[in-house]
Order: sequence, then C-alpha cells, then structure tokens
Amino acid sequence: MYDRILVAIDASPDSPDDALNRTVQFAKMSGGTVHLLHVARGHIIPADISAGSRFGVQGQEDDIDLRGERKVVQAAVDHLAAQGIEVHGELVEATDHDAAEAIVQRANELDVDIIVLGYQHHRGSTVAEHVIRQHPHCSVLLAKPPEAHRHHRG
Repeated sequence: MYDRILVAIDASPDSPDDALNRTVQFAKMSGGTVHLLHVARGHIIPADISAGSRFGVQGQEDDIDLRGERKVVQAAVDHLAAQGIEVHGELVEATDHDAAEAIVQRANELDVDIIVLGYQHHRGSTVAEHVIRQHPHCSVLLAKPPEAHRHHRG
C-alpha cells in the first residue's frame, strides 16, 4: 500500500518533533522505502544522503547551521538503516514560503505513495495547509504533536 514514503523531517537541533520513532514504526508496518526530506533555509545544492554513503566534498559556502542539519539527517538515515529500513535522505533549499512546494515537488519526482508531515509542519506554520492545497497525487499524514506540546495549544 505504501511502498514509497516521503517523510518531511525537521533537522534543526532544537526540533521537538519525534518523527524518527514514528517513521521506524510506519516503515516497518508498510515495508516501504523511506525518503527523508529536510527543507533547509539557506543556499545549498540538493544533496542525496543514502545509507552508507558520504556527503562528498563540502564547499566553503556551507555554513555551520547547514553542516549541523546535514549531520542530523545523516544520523537519521543511519538510524533507520540500522533498523533494516531502506532509506534515503535529502536536503533541499527553499524559503519558508516555498517549503510546501519543495515537499510536493519531491513527492511527485519520487512518485511516493504517502507524504508524512511531522509536528513542526503544522504547529503555527502553514506548510501542511499549503501541501494539502496543492492536491498531491498521494495521501498526506499529519503527525500528532509530541506529548509535551499537546497540552500547550492555544
């Protein structure tokens, strides 16, 4: 049913999202291939991060934040791969305004069956709303917030 899964993750170090544990459970249930996608705010070239491969040469234009985000995505790929999940990771650049378009574009290019949006994509932002408004060709799953944030909705 869900052979190809696109999981939009937040690789920011302070992210409250628990997408990784949820992704492991979802991928094991479906047996599908997971494509982790982090939409970074900055000027980087899209780079594929496949399990077991390296980033390649990083240019001097890479700033500290992006290197940190790359490490978080790589750690997530490694974690899922260690669980026996076929996984690929990717960072793409987009402004906050274009994040939803970037997610839907990659979903279309990868021909995924479902897009999983973590808590950070609908906690006061409009990324999830914009993804849904684009009527992607696949299902969209909005993850519930982590327990600590559920009681602080305003």
